[in-house]
Amino acid sequence: MLLAKFGSKLVLHTSLDWIMLMHGFFTTFGLMTASGFVGLLVFSNEQRKGSIDALKVLALLTTIFVFSLDISGAYGYVWYRLPDPQSPKSVILATTPAAHEVLFETMEYLGLAGPVWASLITWLTWHYKDKIFTNIALKNIMLVLITVAVLYTIVIAYTGVVPTRIAAVR
Repeated sequence: MLLAKFGSKLVLHTSLDWIMLMHGFFTTFGLMTASGFVGLLVFSNEQRKGSIDALKVLALLTTIFVFSLDISGAYGYVWYRLPDPQSPKSVILATTPAAHEVLFETMEYLGLAGPVWASLITWLTWHYKDKIFTNIALKNIMLVLITVAVLYTIVIAYTGVVPTRIAAVR
């Protein structure tokens, strides 16, 4: 636990607070590395030394961030669903039910595809290596997969941000 001063109040941060903070960072880092992957794939080629190695590292980092995102989210999910009138789920259902019933429920299930999708992109990157740059069809498939994954992640992040603004997991 860590004490932090906000204004005139001392606030105690628990391990749950830190895990949920990291949950948000994993989303951001995952989006950043995936966007870097797209940029490198579009603006580089097989002749540029280290391009495929950079792609492999970015793909692997993105997968690690996505798995970390799901694991930290699962930990927070336990606290979110506590059968307590003060739990985030109870507060959200009492004030803005659609935020839970539509947004949070959507995130719960769609978020499960992220690690599989990221693992697929990473496997394709490590398996095809330089062919990603020389085979236009493969390059386009990779671009579509990663671009749709980034857009998918942004939508899922939105479905988590709205309920969190109403009642955060603490």
